[in-house]
Amino acid sequence: MMRLESALLALGLAASLSACVPILLVGGVAVGAMVGSDPRKSEVIKTDFDLGAKISSDLIDTWKEQAHVNVTAFNGIVLLTGEVPDEAAKAKAYEIAQRQSRARKIYNETVVSVPSTAANRLFDTQLTARVKTALLADANDADAVHLQVITERSVVYLMGVSRPDIAESAARAASRVSGVRQVVKLVEPLAGS
Repeated sequence: MMRLESALLALGLAASLSACVPILLVGGVAVGAMVGSDPRKSEVIKTDFDLGAKISSDLIDTWKEQAHVNVTAFNGIVLLTGEVPDEAAKAKAYEIAQRQSRARKIYNETVVSVPSTAANRLFDTQLTARVKTALLADANDADAVHLQVITERSVVYLMGVSRPDIAESAARAASRVSGVRQVVKLVEPLAGS
């Protein structure tokens, strides 16, 4: 029951700052959200969702409660974040993601550590909401921002497609949010930029 209450609290906090964008829930924890519009076609969004769900399922089947790995897929690019028990598990997580033919590129940002606590994950969810707010406040043209914000262990990952200047501005805005330890840009250039 405590996990459900924490998830509902996290969802409520994130939704209050969602700016009408969807929030992806995996395993009962909000792990990321789009800022601005999503330039992908609906078939690509579904393919990315299916890709992430398949990798997540395989990871859960492999480790159950011994690891905490979040999977984010955007345009066939896969981001793995969270904690794994050892270096062999980190390599195995990459291998599991690599088995999926729809994965164009894989970023394995997992760390060797005990799984994070519910309090750590709630803090990351709150940090994601604050970063989204900062990105929207900093953007001169919110319709030009096509970024997903993922936070793990106070590290903010920016994924999506965008003009290089917008991605750089977003990274600067995210880095100024209190509590952000690091910002990692995994942004592809927007066609025509």
